Amino acid sequence: MRQFLWAEIITGAEMHRRMSVQYGDSVVSQQIAYEWNERLRNGCTSIKNEEGDGRPSMSITDANTQQVFGMILQNRWVTIDEVAHKLQISRGSAYEIIHNRLAICRVFS
Repeated sequence: MRQFLWAEIITGAEMHRRMSVQYGDSVVSQQIAYEWNERLRNGCTSIKNEEGDGRPSMSITDANTQQVFGMILQNRWVTIDEVAHKLQISRGSAYEIIHNRLAICRVFS
C-alpha cells in the first residue's frame, strides 16, 4: 500500500492519514511514514530493511561469546535474559551468541 500511495506523489502526512484510515490503531507513527516516503522518493523499491542495513552489531564479539560460554558452563539453567542483562547487550544479541555462535539449543528465555 505504501508504494502505491507514494506513486501518487503525496506527502508523508497524507500517506500517514490514509494509512490511519486503513489500519486504525495499528498504523505506524507519522515519523515512520515520513521516513518511508523519503526512502521511496530516493529510489528504494522496498521499505523493508535490507540485510546488513544499519550499524554493525558491536556486542556480538569473541570476548562476549567467551563470557557467555563461561556463564553457561557455570549455570546450565542461565536464561537469555540473564545473559543479556549481565553483559549489558540486547536480548537479540544474546540469542545470536548462544544459538548461532555457540550452537547451544537448550537455553531458556
